[in-house]
Amino acid sequence: MLYNTAMADEINDEINRDTKVATLFREYPETVDYLLSLGLCECKDTFVLALKDVAKEKGINLDELLREIISRVR
Repeated sequence: MLYNTAMADEINDEINRDTKVATLFREYPETVDYLLSLGLCECKDTFVLALKDVAKEKGINLDELLREIISRVR
């Protein structure tokens, strides 16, 4: 599948290790099912955390998490 490179760069600029879980829910609803499947939305405290903090807390590889999230919004 081919992707628009400019769009991919824009997404990468918007979704990064410091992106809050709440931002993904609000602006990228296509990521919600994936986040729920990882158990990243079990409590309201998770919503205010950045992806880097949630990944560390849950023992999830941050790079893989970011790759999967970004692939779902392309």
